[in-house]
Amino acid sequence: MFIEGFRRALLSETPSPYSRDLGAFLSHSRLLNKQFSKDTKRTLELLRTDRIKYCQFLNIPVTEVVPPTATTYMPKIPKSTYQAEGVMGATSLELGNLFGYEETSSFVMYDIYPVRNFEDSKSFVNSRKMLSFHSDGSAHPKLSPDYVMLYCLRSSHQAHNLIVDLDELLGRLPSPIIDLLKQPVFRHLVSQKPDRYDIKPVLFEEHGEITVRYDEDNVAGVGAEAIAAQQILNREIRNIATTVTNSDHSLLIINNKRSLHARSSFTPVFDGADRWVKGAFVTKSDVRDGLMLGLPT
Repeated sequence: MFIEGFRRALLSETPSPYSRDLGAFLSHSRLLNKQFSKDTKRTLELLRTDRIKYCQFLNIPVTEVVPPTATTYMPKIPKSTYQAEGVMGATSLELGNLFGYEETSSFVMYDIYPVRNFEDSKSFVNSRKMLSFHSDGSAHPKLSPDYVMLYCLRSSHQAHNLIVDLDELLGRLPSPIIDLLKQPVFRHLVSQKPDRYDIKPVLFEEHGEITVRYDEDNVAGVGAEAIAAQQILNREIRNIATTVTNSDHSLLIINNKRSLHARSSFTPVFDGADRWVKGAFVTKSDVRDGLMLGLPT
């Protein structure tokens, strides 16, 4: 059971997180967090201590009415209550601090759904094209998330998440390839209009662990050796990827620095019933809860 001694009214009273001041939302999230079951807290502890790379909670007792999925992108879709967001806020308290990227959204929580005319793009609002393997915020020069939370409001039987455990991946890569992936010989796309790149590694050392910052669509090896290493990396990623199926009112939490994730392609209908996921980033860094990061000029 995700929540113990569930109080539906408390969840329905969650303040809106769609504000630059998250004080009221975070205070309420602390009340919701106290209702988490021991099993839920134990699972999140396994994730926080890197004993598992992801976890998924199913059948979360959210009862809010989910409005139709939008077809054009909006900063937020109006909802009568913020129950799903409350679950995400309460979960974030077990892992670190919420933050967001101004290039993704105006708020720390953002929406993922298929947008008309972007079906075959590389954007997170695509659909007919697979969303390639990546770690979120991999190219940002200041901060990348430790965890990514994905709350599924409305699922699609066609769309699945794919997850790669970094430890398993490293176990399959030859040592010379790992050594090359630790070198600054890869061009990471930081922003577009105009295009901006940073040259840096794919694998990093953080607190004695190897971490990954990678986006298959937006990273390119510089030179023949780096290109060959990336081809081997991409091949092994596909060989070991685990499929995770979403369902309505499920919460998937991924260790963003110790795994890679992707989403399979699917065919949108644009009838208000398409897949809709809410996303949020969490960092273990000592930053203000609710921080919104832009790109340095």
